[in-house]
Amino acid sequence: SATALVSVEDNLAPIPVMEELAKIIDECIIEESAVAIPMAVDNCDGTISVSHNVNFPITTQGLTTITWTFEDVNGNITTQNQLVEIKDVTAPTPDVLNLEDVVVQCSVSDIDVPTATDTCSGVVMGTTSDSLDYSEQGEYMITWTFKDGNGNSATQSQKVIVKDTTAPTVITRDITVYLDPDTNVAITADQVNDGSNDNCSDILLSIDRNYFEEVGIYEVNLTAVDAYGNSASAPVNVKVEIDGVNSNKVHVVPTILQPTRLAKVIVPFRSKIIEVQILEVETSKYKIFKGNNSNEMEIDVAPFKGTLLVRVIDEDGKVHLKKLIAL
Repeated sequence: SATALVSVEDNLAPIPVMEELAKIIDECIIEESAVAIPMAVDNCDGTISVSHNVNFPITTQGLTTITWTFEDVNGNITTQNQLVEIKDVTAPTPDVLNLEDVVVQCSVSDIDVPTATDTCSGVVMGTTSDSLDYSEQGEYMITWTFKDGNGNSATQSQKVIVKDTTAPTVITRDITVYLDPDTNVAITADQVNDGSNDNCSDILLSIDRNYFEEVGIYEVNLTAVDAYGNSASAPVNVKVEIDGVNSNKVHVVPTILQPTRLAKVIVPFRSKIIEVQILEVETSKYKIFKGNNSNEMEIDVAPFKGTLLVRVIDEDGKVHLKKLIAL
């Protein structure tokens, strides 16, 4: 007999069950739980351990290679590669299907930025190269763009309407104006305006009557028109009075002079005094005063006393006789 040494060695690596591992594709993320662990078989009994070389989750856009390692209990190793592709091909979806028109009266500079939701990036804020500041009347269009950062984008349009439809606010104040013997009286819109204003622009003021010839209270309409044609009106009372004595006849006052020797001659408001003559009845002496082209004037009757006759000649040539007593 003889003794022989027999060595039993396992030098065959495990063999993957799948000849080729299927490519894993996703748009945003691949979790470890979503990846099936591949298997291998070995020529000898025993557990085959499986490991990989990546950190989950995988979120990097593009191709990533997972290297699977199969190792038997005897240290024999086999590797197998599996491709993973993250490819975001879905554009963001606007959160509001149709953006409401932005309708303003005068101007706008604080338009709200719309948002969209992306499958990978979450909330995406809109961006635009269009202006967000509008102060001129008209219609404008803003194009919003939503970008997810992975090359996908969506657009959405929003109309901006700047249109002044609000009429001015008309604020009035009543006034009193005066006629004088020489001229009638005219007023302006500013005289009856008390702070009228418009929400958007300057206003143009006007009145429907600005000229008065007679004493009375008149209702005048003040109208304000803004730069875009909106208008409003409000009434105002204009009181017309006479600046001076309102006489319908010729008077000499007072009729008895004591102790002053000054008397006032008054003719109708629109008339004028051309000449005044005074006759002292007892002596037949007289004085003549040239008129002042007004409807009233003072005369000094001194040194006349007693009964005085006063002849007033107006601009029409009419002679009016009055009597005075000078004490």
